[in-house]
Amino acid sequence: MNRTFLPLALVCIGLLSGCARPAQRQPVAQAESLPPAYPRTSITDPATQQGVKALEAAVNAMKGSDGQPLYAGVEILPPTRTVLPYGVGRYQQQTRLPVILTTGPVWAKLDATRREALVRQTHQECLQALERSDCKLPLTLTVQEPRGWQVAWLNDPEPGRSIFVGDADE
Repeated sequence: MNRTFLPLALVCIGLLSGCARPAQRQPVAQAESLPPAYPRTSITDPATQQGVKALEAAVNAMKGSDGQPLYAGVEILPPTRTVLPYGVGRYQQQTRLPVILTTGPVWAKLDATRREALVRQTHQECLQALERSDCKLPLTLTVQEPRGWQVAWLNDPEPGRSIFVGDADE
């Protein structure tokens, strides 16, 4: 009985002596004082900063035939190194500007062919907006639905190659 009592007594003494109430935690900072998840301050190149502004303006100006916006939102992340397939078994890293577009109300009214043409046209207009601002970064364009599901992904517009993820006419 002493063999089981002694370890049990030591555990109880340790728990009682070391179980002090933790120090009062500091309150969590308010949302206004938290830094953004993807700080735009990391874009330090003036040409890229101008390119981002021009690109946002170009995307926001895109309207459907009924005057509704083609995209409900545009998010441009800081440039990042991206690994691209380059030949068989080799890879090339390239710094690219990630652009994420959220589809607008017009998207649901389009068929798969028109959607693909729209994404390719958007990619081209985004590149032109960057070039007008002397931003030489290539871009990676991702199109997603408001629910966050990725619809299309485009690095370079290769004719004849599908840019859609999954079923094209969902």
